[in-house]
Amino acid sequence: MNLKNHIIETKQTDIIYDFLFIGLGASNSLALIALLKNNAFLGKKIAIIEQSEKNENDKTYCFWAQPNDNIVLDLSTIISHRYDFLRVNQSLLQNIENQPYYYIKSIDLYNYTLEQVNLLGIPIFRDQVSNIFDAGANYVIQTNKGRVEAKYVFDSRPPLNPTLGKNDIFLHQSFYGLHIRFSRDVFQKDAFDMMNFNVEQHNYTQFIYLLPFSSREALIELTRFGAEKIDVNYAKEILHEQLINEYGDYEVLGDEIGSIPMTTFVNKPNASKGIVNMGASANLIKPSTGYAFKNMYDNAQRLAENIKKLDDTDTAKLIHPLKPSKKRFLFYDRLLLIILLRWPHEGKRIFSRLYKRQSIQTIFLFLDEKTSLFQEIKIFASLPVLPFLKALVIHIKQESYIRYALAILATCIFWMFDFSNQYTGLMSNLVLLVGFLYVGIPHGALDHLLLKKKDSSVFFFVLKYLLIIALYFTLWYYLTLVSLILFVLFSSFHFGESEYEEAKKKTTDIFHYVRNFMLGLSILLFIILTHVNEAITIIAGLKALHPVLLTFLSHPVYPVAFSILSISYIAFEAFRHRTFSLLGLLLLLLLGIKAPLIFAFGLYFIFQHSFNAWAHLQLGLNMTESSLYQKALPYTLGAVGIFIGFLIFLSNTAIDTTSIISSMFIFLACISLPHFILMHLFYKPKD
Repeated sequence: MNLKNHIIETKQTDIIYDFLFIGLGASNSLALIALLKNNAFLGKKIAIIEQSEKNENDKTYCFWAQPNDNIVLDLSTIISHRYDFLRVNQSLLQNIENQPYYYIKSIDLYNYTLEQVNLLGIPIFRDQVSNIFDAGANYVIQTNKGRVEAKYVFDSRPPLNPTLGKNDIFLHQSFYGLHIRFSRDVFQKDAFDMMNFNVEQHNYTQFIYLLPFSSREALIELTRFGAEKIDVNYAKEILHEQLINEYGDYEVLGDEIGSIPMTTFVNKPNASKGIVNMGASANLIKPSTGYAFKNMYDNAQRLAENIKKLDDTDTAKLIHPLKPSKKRFLFYDRLLLIILLRWPHEGKRIFSRLYKRQSIQTIFLFLDEKTSLFQEIKIFASLPVLPFLKALVIHIKQESYIRYALAILATCIFWMFDFSNQYTGLMSNLVLLVGFLYVGIPHGALDHLLLKKKDSSVFFFVLKYLLIIALYFTLWYYLTLVSLILFVLFSSFHFGESEYEEAKKKTTDIFHYVRNFMLGLSILLFIILTHVNEAITIIAGLKALHPVLLTFLSHPVYPVAFSILSISYIAFEAFRHRTFSLLGLLLLLLLGIKAPLIFAFGLYFIFQHSFNAWAHLQLGLNMTESSLYQKALPYTLGAVGIFIGFLIFLSNTAIDTTSIISSMFIFLACISLPHFILMHLFYKPKD
């Protein structure tokens, strides 16, 4: 096979390629094979940038599939071995001929792809990409030696140093293997060892993986699931001891080393519609196992179908060609990774029991994420319970789900004893007080940490902050209705922006500004309109009950209709984005319907808005929770002092419930204005 005519230097060229592939690993190779097979490239100009010559067998690709599955039929010419029997942890052989295990050498995949590429005269630039930038209708790919321009780019470069979230887990599935040969027959060539845990664990999850190529030849690997990669010399020693004890003297023909990420981190799709992430960057590696080859194949098929239908005006079809994992499987993966990170010695027990108590066909379906919920319940019922319960508790704590449990518990208790009861009212007020002091006020008491200029004077910052509060308080004193309208406007945007930030939806254009405002307004309207009588009393106490507002609130239909519209819009957004935070918002709003207005607002403000904002600040400022509380404490005490001042000033004679509520409302409004401005700048995407 002569490739020299098509391997060229990168340089400035007038050619604009329709499709450019960066990298020629498994993901892009499978994509090219699928696209060429489906004639999706007819009449198109294609090019590849790949620094390596791809002339070494540097990886092993394995997968299970039924003999008539498309992946087997399409790749039959490069499948080296098929295994009809499997052994796990020295168990008896299991027959898997209905869904065999297939082995492909990476060199065979590379050669097959290069052969197809060569036949079509597709140029390969032996170069390294340094940058990609948008040139309007096309993309310019800058390399070390020149530049190439293309309409669509398939980028398989691995993600570099991902910025992990505070709850993300990153482990390695690292391995070292020997290609060995014996002078006598020692293997059953159609049977492989998937996980042999008959090795010291050394506080990791470690096992032997053995693939025979003949009765005398095999690949034997030591694999580790752990935070640290396996050491080559350590692995050699373990493998040598295993081989000598099991089979005797052997000859080494070659070796193999590698590491696959096992992580809960999710790479975002490329922001440019014409650039498609491939491979690991497209989240094609299953977090809990490291399996990726079938995902890459399925991704390639969908990509080929999308490109065949593609027209010049619709680039969106190229985005997310792979169906995302169902969320419950991501949840299962997270639990297992928590266990492997915190209690790695449990891995041996979990995997051993899994393969012992479940049929291999069920396990393959589970790993392919094709089992039913009932099958999954049976699988988890067969596993050790305690590690998964502990992992679940950690997961609930990490995701702040416990706050929803506490909110449900508190509300249910108060419902049982009736909010009108004197002691229940006292307890509910105590819950609100603790919540405000724990996270409600402290999350706003960190505003001084959001200074854009780090050398800015904190003294002048506090002075300006207090000045804004004083000016807004003056506005409340003289123009209460105007102040109330202003509060509804900016707080609606602030609440909505915080919710979308939690749902990982940034504010980048005017549509997002409107979206934020609509969600926040819906939250406020639902809370107010499901407590109309109390709202009228509070607004009247503020001296802001305009006749038009009173007519609206007193109408027998309007409050009900608008509250239904509000909750419907919130539900629509929750299910459209499918994020737990918005579903939690929906839950808290519904819990507050039967509670008093102040408690209903407290449920949202404390358990949703403040908890979310606190987490955003902790992540954005990269500080521990205890450090945040230390930084917030002086300003929290200051805020309490301001509230006491408001209360004394606004209470003409005696301090009663009405004056406390009015003072609290105006206090929150006044301290929220500068907080809203600073948090918007904090949430704003960085250039």
